Amino acid sequence: MGRSLTDRVAVVEGDITAQHVDAIVNAANESLLGGGGVDGAIHRAAGPGLPGECRRLGGCKTGEAKITAGYNLPARFVIHTVGPRWRGGDHGEDALLASCYTSSLRLAEEHGVRTIAFPAISTGAFGFPLPRAAAIAVRTVFDHLSRSDAISQVTFVCHGERAFLLFKDAVDELAGECTRTAGRGGNCTGLQGDVQEAVREQVRAQVQVIEIVYGIRFVEGERLTGEIASKCSDRECADIATSALNSWVALSGASGDVEVPPEVLARILDRASKRAAHQNDTGQGGEGTCP
Repeated sequence: MGRSLTDRVAVVEGDITAQHVDAIVNAANESLLGGGGVDGAIHRAAGPGLPGECRRLGGCKTGEAKITAGYNLPARFVIHTVGPRWRGGDHGEDALLASCYTSSLRLAEEHGVRTIAFPAISTGAFGFPLPRAAAIAVRTVFDHLSRSDAISQVTFVCHGERAFLLFKDAVDELAGECTRTAGRGGNCTGLQGDVQEAVREQVRAQVQVIEIVYGIRFVEGERLTGEIASKCSDRECADIATSALNSWVALSGASGDVEVPPEVLARILDRASKRAAHQNDTGQGGEGTCP
């Protein structure tokens, strides 16, 4: 029998560069060439091989993640993700921060990572309020782990007592929700309450991330969100659909105000529902592709 969800998440106070895990996550800047705080510490500890590999990656967009070797670090891999700069909370910062954790976990799974350590992304020089960041980080990780067994252990490595206590409180709060849900005969999936509303909120956040990353605006974005959410009854399907939407935007070169053609949306939704059903039947994970 597998470990419980709450047993797979830990919070420690310490140095992320000293963690003996498969992968550590670097709170990087868009250049991936090193900086201050966690970013600088990881580059110094990894040695000169790391910036050399990072130069070949061509940077990284906010909310996305890229992977390199760990070089002189105890970890085999470093997953670099670019968190959002805090601009008051009305510029998609929450969705972009959640995307950092989700993108990192997906990339980790693609490379066979079983144990991973995160810092408190965006809470240093980028100015994201620590209590808000802790809540987003912990909930996003819990939600991902509730839908996948690929990662056996996630550790939040906190710098300072305040960060440690805030992350620990966030984990304890969600663990309590998980226990109460289990007591009603359920599990930890859909911790945000009603499943369909949680799916809608997930789709809305991911659509918003696509808009921010590519500098576009979806025409009738709420209608687009509603159509995806109404077709997808679970988060797996929603993930596949929004990943496919992201691929379509990237490959189409869309700019400005973007209207998704009905036939494209229909293909996205059809393939997402079929692929999610197949994955649920086989227990396999995967990402959506461009229709």
